Amino acid sequence: MNSRTLAVRPHRHGFSWSALLGATVALSAVCDVAHAQATAPAAPAQAEAPALLRKPEGYKLKQSPFPDFGFMVPVDEYLQKYSDQPLFRLKTDFPTTKPKNQPDFVQKIDFRKKPLEYLLAVRDYAFDGNLPDWDPHKNKKRGWYHIPWLHPTATGPNAYPPNGGTEGFHGLIKEAPISPLQLGPGQKGKKGSYSVYAITLVNDMAGYTLGQMWKDPMNPDPKATDARYGGGFPPGTVFAKLLFTDAPQGDDKIPFLENPLQWTAYITENFSDSAKRVVGKVNLLQMDIAVRDVRAEGPGGTGWVFGTFAYNGQVKNPNKFLNLVPVGIMWGNDPDNTVNATTPFPPTQTKVNPDLKQTIIFPSKELPPQHLGWNGRLNGPADLNTTSCLGCHIAAQYPAVTALVPPGAVPDGGPNPPKQGGSKEWMQWFQNIPAATSMDPRVYSTDFSFQVAISLQNFYTVKTGLVQGSYASDYQLDPMPIIRSGLPE
Repeated sequence: MNSRTLAVRPHRHGFSWSALLGATVALSAVCDVAHAQATAPAAPAQAEAPALLRKPEGYKLKQSPFPDFGFMVPVDEYLQKYSDQPLFRLKTDFPTTKPKNQPDFVQKIDFRKKPLEYLLAVRDYAFDGNLPDWDPHKNKKRGWYHIPWLHPTATGPNAYPPNGGTEGFHGLIKEAPISPLQLGPGQKGKKGSYSVYAITLVNDMAGYTLGQMWKDPMNPDPKATDARYGGGFPPGTVFAKLLFTDAPQGDDKIPFLENPLQWTAYITENFSDSAKRVVGKVNLLQMDIAVRDVRAEGPGGTGWVFGTFAYNGQVKNPNKFLNLVPVGIMWGNDPDNTVNATTPFPPTQTKVNPDLKQTIIFPSKELPPQHLGWNGRLNGPADLNTTSCLGCHIAAQYPAVTALVPPGAVPDGGPNPPKQGGSKEWMQWFQNIPAATSMDPRVYSTDFSFQVAISLQNFYTVKTGLVQGSYASDYQLDPMPIIRSGLPE
């Protein structure tokens, strides 16, 4: 083990924040959390709370140590115009003991022999009790949770995404742009680009590990997701993420986003050119799942199974969540396959690569044409055509010293594959590394979760700003901005 591993930013794990415990409002102000509420008139001290603000059925409104969201319309505007819409509440009452029972599919369905059955079982498990609102507070069947500290806007010249942070209706975090023609021939795009927004739920297994990381809300422990320290998400962990987009607009037409599943959200006007937030509609585009499965361990595996669905409103299922059509699953990056090939934008058909051994794609008449990832590896419609699900997530670490994607992976969608594709350097992003292992041994693994990596980075960025000083350990490693953009750099 590299001796510098233990020395990475040590000041951040022994700092006392006792003065800030309980000062959520002050901390939130620094993070631009619920910024509009600062100007709202104070309620009378003894007045009964308005009906909309009383304890909703199914909620446990115990004071959370974490802010719920970063951006929202002012309180009076919400009450007057949007009281029919949800108000996002973070759920972080994580289990304090490791759950004993893994989901049934992890034990009973072989993802290699019955991949589609496995993927659908994970979907049904994630849907059970969480629909239609995708609200774990209302789930009376099992515990699901959110990842804290995704609410702030990243700051600095390399901040990504620009003007990010979570919004207050559904807790959607801004993630990535949509390149022109990425979703199909009728999607020309707009100035500043369309955006992708996402919300992730994690099950009780993952919740236990997050509880270990955030046991002290003011001093998170990044060792909790690193195998060298006994950390990592336990087998049976499930991540389930819904991805939405503000496309299409204007004259753009995307047939599979007709008959949409829409949410109201407080979003930026476009991805890159405007910091202004507006209330708008976003359409369900994709669902991603990630499962920690021991059967994916060992030589040639990662210990994780990733899967993706693409929305197709033309399926016309009365339950619109069931318009999510399976795209495929993967449990490894096929590191021996170095053929340099991509599907240019716009995708007009789903080209399956039969040579891949660790990606399985499910072409069907209901599946909209997919660009997939590099040389046919699994990726969804919101993702780059030059990478893969696992090719990105193996780079999840704190602090980030490894680029999210290999050099040359963006801009994506062009007529030719990246010139570096298949090179020795390129293939570092297509290796199979074990779960809870960092690509760079000098830093902590966040066990294939980029949102966990972002949450830690957000926390320490804010903490450093509050301290109003710098540390020598900040100069030990050269940080790499977490950038996954389909736009020219």
